[in-house]
Amino acid sequence: MDKRFIEEQDVIFNAKPDAVPYNYRISYKVAQVCLILAKSCWGKSGCLPIKLHMISFALCSKEAMDKLLIFTQSEYAEVPIVRFDPAVNSAVTFGIADGLIFQGQNGKYALTDKGRFFVSKIEKESTVLSAEKKDLSLLSTKLTDAKIKQLSDIWRNIYAED
Repeated sequence: MDKRFIEEQDVIFNAKPDAVPYNYRISYKVAQVCLILAKSCWGKSGCLPIKLHMISFALCSKEAMDKLLIFTQSEYAEVPIVRFDPAVNSAVTFGIADGLIFQGQNGKYALTDKGRFFVSKIEKESTVLSAEKKDLSLLSTKLTDAKIKQLSDIWRNIYAED
C-alpha cells in the first residue's frame, strides 16, 4: 500500500470502506497539519507540537476557535481547552514518513518543499478544507510561543502540585 498523498496534478482523498469520521482519517489530518504549519507557523522556525494540538482542536468547532482567537488577543482571556489528539501525532508521523514534514533540532515541526507544494495544491482547490483555510487565515500567526508559554504557566499554577 504505497498510496502517496500527492499525485501528479491533484490532491486526492479516497473513499474508505469503513465509516470513519473525516477528522480521524489520516489523509485529512495530514492535510490539516500541513495547512496549520503553512498558515500559523511561518518560516523554517517551525511549530511546537502543543501548538499543532491547540490549533487542530480549535478547528473542530467555531466555539473552540473563537476562544483560541480571544486568548491570542487578550492578556486576561479565558484559557482555551486543549485536547491532545493521537490523530495529530499520527498525522505528523505519516507526514514525516511521506516527506511533507520535518522535525528541526529545536523539536519544532516545519514543512519541507514537498509539504509546501502539497499545501499549494490544497490552496488551489476552493472546496478542499475551505473552513479550515478560513479559520487559519483568521488565526494566522497570532498564537505565538509566548502565548503558549503563558498557557503552560497557567496550567502549571492551577494543576501542578508543589
